Amino acid sequence: MMAFDDADQTIRAYEVKRGAGQFDAGKIRSIKRDLMCIQVLLKSYGETAAVKPQSADAKIIFYYGMRSIPRPWSLVRDELDAHFDFPIVEKVEQANTYFKERLYALLEAA
Repeated sequence: MMAFDDADQTIRAYEVKRGAGQFDAGKIRSIKRDLMCIQVLLKSYGETAAVKPQSADAKIIFYYGMRSIPRPWSLVRDELDAHFDFPIVEKVEQANTYFKERLYALLEAA
């Protein structure tokens, strides 16, 4: 997921994971490497995407709270609303409820 913040002219990239379990050491190294590479390349990408970012930031979101990568590279659900200055969790939970209800309806029909 990517976002450009007009207020501070920052382009940000996010990888979203459930965050319900731990990763092994190899996966953690891979995620950290990916985050660092994305952060290095993100500003120039933003310039080709018709925005002029002053800075770039990459993070991974562990939605259900089990943080496998430490701060400042990661966020958990309880930090999202403050980070985005918008009620993100409420919107995600609405989507979760919608898709769970649809899934259960499909399973009952089968």
